[in-house]
Amino acid sequence: MKKYIYVSLALLSLCTMTKAEDVSGKMNVVMSQMRNNEVESYEYGFFCSVENALSTIVAAGNYYSDSLPDIRCQAYRYAAKAALRCANDSARMMVVEDLLRSCNDSASIVVQNAWQGLICFDKKLFSDKAQRMLEQIVERGMFFAEKFFLIGGYVGSENMISVLKDKRAICAVEQRWYIDLALCRLNDEASIQKVLSRIAKIKPSLDFVDLILPDLLYTRQRPIYDWIINEAMTDECKCVSRSPISERQIPCAYFIMYELADYIEDIPIDRDEDGEKDDDFSKSDIKKMRTWLMANPNYRIIDAGY
Repeated sequence: MKKYIYVSLALLSLCTMTKAEDVSGKMNVVMSQMRNNEVESYEYGFFCSVENALSTIVAAGNYYSDSLPDIRCQAYRYAAKAALRCANDSARMMVVEDLLRSCNDSASIVVQNAWQGLICFDKKLFSDKAQRMLEQIVERGMFFAEKFFLIGGYVGSENMISVLKDKRAICAVEQRWYIDLALCRLNDEASIQKVLSRIAKIKPSLDFVDLILPDLLYTRQRPIYDWIINEAMTDECKCVSRSPISERQIPCAYFIMYELADYIEDIPIDRDEDGEKDDDFSKSDIKKMRTWLMANPNYRIIDAGY
């Protein structure tokens, strides 16, 4: 706790005291409203603005040990959202450690918030200490164990491969898939082959697109991406439209290519001014992407982010 206070004071020195007091006072009001089930707005725009981010991180820390799980959860949520808007790497690294520390909480809602927040941070913000903390969370496997296996694979560490393999030897059968995915992300060849073996007989469907494709894209492994691309080269109709007024059969390639576009560098897909993919995705877009992939067999996988 003393270390947190010292770091908090250091962060406060970067803010004006008036602004810090304004943020703290407003947070006290919102948290009091939460305690009395009277909250009308969580004021994310105010707390998580660039100018208030550091003060919010400090103010949120005062509620990490609150007696109510909902308030503890909200405090960590404020800190995480503020840290993502903050340009100070020291502050962001501190929040990552705080989120990892919150995984010891007895309330699952707090731990759920932790993994949802952690996947938003660049892995470079996980200090050596944070990596050790993450290894311990993977070893314990408490709430949302599968999520933390995947975070472990994303972040990596000196010992993460051995930690995951040791865990795989004793975990429930249904958890092994997630450990194999995490080990794939860490370039473990045996795990890549295990995943390829499991998906070899799968035929894409809407359930595949929703439930399995995100796992495969997470791995960032070329042999797995090659398999995905091969499946997206056919117009076989195995999926149905998501339209509420039409359930016509359409090729799964429409969904697969659209999701794949976020993970392959320079693949042609229309984007708006914010860089978001155009929802108006057509057969001509599929043809354009297929042509590009056939002409670029040495495509590059984007490894940034979770």
